[in-house]
Amino acid sequence: MRHTLIPLWVLLGSILLSSCEQTTADQQVKRLRFESISFEPTSIQYASNTIQDTTITVAFQGVLQGAGPSTQGVALVSNSSNTTIPLEITLQHNGSFSASRQLTLNTGESTTLRARIEFVQPSGQRARYETSVPVVGVADEAPVIESIIHPDSVQIPASGTQAILFIVEISHSISLQNIASVTMELLDAETNDSRGVFTLVDNGQDGDQQANDGFYFVGLSIGSDNQPASYLLKWNATSVTGLSAIQKTTTLEIVE
Repeated sequence: MRHTLIPLWVLLGSILLSSCEQTTADQQVKRLRFESISFEPTSIQYASNTIQDTTITVAFQGVLQGAGPSTQGVALVSNSSNTTIPLEITLQHNGSFSASRQLTLNTGESTTLRARIEFVQPSGQRARYETSVPVVGVADEAPVIESIIHPDSVQIPASGTQAILFIVEISHSISLQNIASVTMELLDAETNDSRGVFTLVDNGQDGDQQANDGFYFVGLSIGSDNQPASYLLKWNATSVTGLSAIQKTTTLEIVE
């Protein structure tokens, strides 16, 4: 019987070809892709109309196919002001992954959260997912100046100083927490020159009797060296979104 000898290089070539075909098949099987993925929250609806900072948790979860020990991942969330926040990402050996972080939003702001997660192999192969969540801020209203309490005239003391108390009642149709500031501007009645803008407080301190009751307070004083004068007092209140109350004006006389 005659045997046919096959050159060694032919055998090696066949082995290498089979190996390459198998490697290619393995690469196809291990192609980097998402098997499942989700992002939370899918929508944001505030339970309260109060405008304030609130904390939510944003998170990715899913399973990645074809991931290896060298697979790198990055997850990001940004808002309409282009502030980008990285999320802490964890990729397990079985391909499951998660990425999460707490995010502070203001309930009065309308924005769009844009989320992206991306994995990349050393070869450059990538798997990427993007989504967006619209956020509609709650409505706001302007504060209302309900009443103003202060003396119409104050006599200059013979010596020392005398306190003058100013109290204004402010309301807000949604919440007193939506009131950002209450001010009183002191103007010279003759020249209309400003003598200063004073901030009133509702904190239960420095002469304010009770915190967060809508009555705002400031105290000023005059001394024996003050001269008689006439003043206009302009009152204003502003909400956290910048809406202003209808301004009111009162008068004050400093007399001998």
